[in-house]
Amino acid sequence: TLTKCPEDPRDWKQVLQIYPVGINESLTVDIEMLCSCPCEHPSDPGYQVESPQCNGQGTLKCGICECNNQHHGLLCECSHLGDGSTEPGVSDTCRMSNSTEECSNRGHCVCGVCQCEQRVNKDELITGKFCECDNFSCERRNGLLCSGEDHGRCVCGQCECREGWTGQACDCQSSNDTCMPPDGGEICSGHGTCECGVCRCAVTEEGRYTGWHCEKCPTCSGRCNEFKHCVQCQMYKTGPLYPDGCENCTFTPRAVEKVTIDEERNDNKCTFYDEDDCRFEFSYNDRENAKNPNIPVEVHAQQERECPPKVFMLGIVLAVIAAVVLIGMAVLLLWKVLTSIHDRREFARFEKERMMAKWDTGENPIYKQATTTFKNPTYAGK
Repeated sequence: TLTKCPEDPRDWKQVLQIYPVGINESLTVDIEMLCSCPCEHPSDPGYQVESPQCNGQGTLKCGICECNNQHHGLLCECSHLGDGSTEPGVSDTCRMSNSTEECSNRGHCVCGVCQCEQRVNKDELITGKFCECDNFSCERRNGLLCSGEDHGRCVCGQCECREGWTGQACDCQSSNDTCMPPDGGEICSGHGTCECGVCRCAVTEEGRYTGWHCEKCPTCSGRCNEFKHCVQCQMYKTGPLYPDGCENCTFTPRAVEKVTIDEERNDNKCTFYDEDDCRFEFSYNDRENAKNPNIPVEVHAQQERECPPKVFMLGIVLAVIAAVVLIGMAVLLLWKVLTSIHDRREFARFEKERMMAKWDTGENPIYKQATTTFKNPTYAGK
């Protein structure tokens, strides 16, 4: 592609020869530069001085405006700036401060003014002196710009929320009504903060609060310890308050056979073991008391404690001692019987061996008796 024509028309035609190294051959290239068109000559009908198509500020050559020294632009519609700039479409007035992007890369600079691009969607507009604003790049929720027209509208890339809504996408209610317990009281029951219309429950040393209004705490002791001694004193006649401190209690528990809780009423259930190792339960509901301290707390207590059966310790001790003595005597008796049987068997075997023994009566060969007996053969026993 020819980028610039030589000033001398004689140079518009040139011949080049290319010689490969080591080969006795050459390639001849004839170059003819098309630097002149008929429409560029004043005699051509397409050549118009101060053409209306060039706003009377330039010459129309081959369908292209050649502007005079005081104007520029495709149709010579722009006059030069005071700074003497002659580059069409380039101007500091089309750039934001400390920015190298012309018209925020979303438009064209025409006569020092940004002309913003047109979007395919006619409802999406690019606006602003530097094409820096639009009405389609704001935060979305559920695919809706600024959570929908009833929540807010997009202005220059930021959601402008309607009354009653806040947040980057206008998705949060500005009112705290949804964080208020239905029966009144503090926001989030005093155990959390209201963010975007939803309670964010707190975590305390006692435990973590839960529930829509942070009204529940499964791991918290609540007021169980506060009511424990009064329940013991009034229901079971036990505990540190009995007998003189019962009259100081601010409530009177209602006796029930079995303690149950109502989730809708936000009842709280308490379970304890007393000094007798007896188990007792009670439930309380302090909603009304929290709103009005003059209203007593509603408490339902188990009618009878669940105590383990009593154990006769002396009888157990005596029984154990007797069992040990009897077992010892039985062991001694068994040992005596076994040893007696063993001794009798050994003695019987000894007697049997003694009876069956045969002793040898051999004599000493060098022993001679002191007397000698002779028989008269003629005597013949007479």
